[in-house]
Amino acid sequence: MNPSEVEDLAISFLVLLLLFSNFDIRNMPYVSLAVLTAFIFHELAHRQVAGRYGYRAYYKRWDTGIVIALALGLLTRALTGSAWIFAALGAVQIYAPYMLADREAFGKIALAGPATNMAVGIVSLLLIQATRGAIRVILGITASVNFGLAFFNLWPVPPLDGYKVLRWNAGYWAVAVGTAYTLSVLV
Repeated sequence: MNPSEVEDLAISFLVLLLLFSNFDIRNMPYVSLAVLTAFIFHELAHRQVAGRYGYRAYYKRWDTGIVIALALGLLTRALTGSAWIFAALGAVQIYAPYMLADREAFGKIALAGPATNMAVGIVSLLLIQATRGAIRVILGITASVNFGLAFFNLWPVPPLDGYKVLRWNAGYWAVAVGTAYTLSVLV
């Protein structure tokens, strides 16, 4: 991972931390694990699977998306008391070493992020059973954020992951989006 990618991930993480904490430093300890796992793990999963297919991949922040997210979050917080979260802060850029990219590979790369979110959410739910107090609350938030992000990212709209998965295999997409939806409404 190059320093520029680390910087892009860190800036995007901090923006999401501000949004998910409703711009309140007291909320940050409760949402930091959720943001870390939902965002960083999601993006690294895309990167890891892309690498297994021989593609170069790295996270690149989208400064316009960051400005929109912060402005919208601050505006909605001022109007409603709660920040609306616009989470299009960047994406993993994938470069194929040959001209034609494999649709199956890109579908699996796209599915890796939401699948990671669902796995993290399930693990969080399982860990809730063994914890008490604030840790239990943090794990509940982590599960909820990860399931919500998985479902949102599986919408079949470009440039979201769901569009790429659907283009590759409608059956896998249907199972993934159905599972993510079910998990998101159960928490």
